Amino acid sequence: MSLRINDELDAEELFHCALEASNLKYHERAIELLKRSISLEDHPAKRLFLAAEHAEIKLYDRAIEGMQTTISLAPELWIAHFQLGQLYLVTQEISEAKKVWSHLVNSTNSPSYFQEFARGLLAIADGNTEEGIELLRGGIAENSENPALNKDIEKIIEATANQGSPQEKPQIKNNENSAVNKMLLSKYSQN
Repeated sequence: MSLRINDELDAEELFHCALEASNLKYHERAIELLKRSISLEDHPAKRLFLAAEHAEIKLYDRAIEGMQTTISLAPELWIAHFQLGQLYLVTQEISEAKKVWSHLVNSTNSPSYFQEFARGLLAIADGNTEEGIELLRGGIAENSENPALNKDIEKIIEATANQGSPQEKPQIKNNENSAVNKMLLSKYSQN
């Protein structure tokens, strides 16, 4: 996307243009606009979307750093915690993913559906697939705020349920085509 954006746009206008560029899959442009918007006015939501854009183009180290920055700016932006766990999973840092999910489970302020999703992913990571799927389904039932997240959790359930015979204990793996990795790349709205 080679369109020039007016230098006189304010931080909010740049942010909205960045979101549109992201929706059109113009990641380079979205990143550029997000950085310009952040330079004018920093905000955790902008950092979250910048980290998500970095994940889209597989710059996972930058995405992890961006999620960590987002969390330091807004400790109760629970989707950032959840996505940080997903990033650690994608980069094979399972113990770090478990720490993030454990934090979500143990935080009394996190929404109950995030707690259920985190419990489910922890169970699956530990080889307790049936329990994990049940917990993920419970989280979906509780989540009326974020339908896009529910759809992605459904993909994880489907992928996990299809990972082999009952004799094999399916566990979360690093697979570029897995539903977990695809879920990471989704954008979630936060009320």
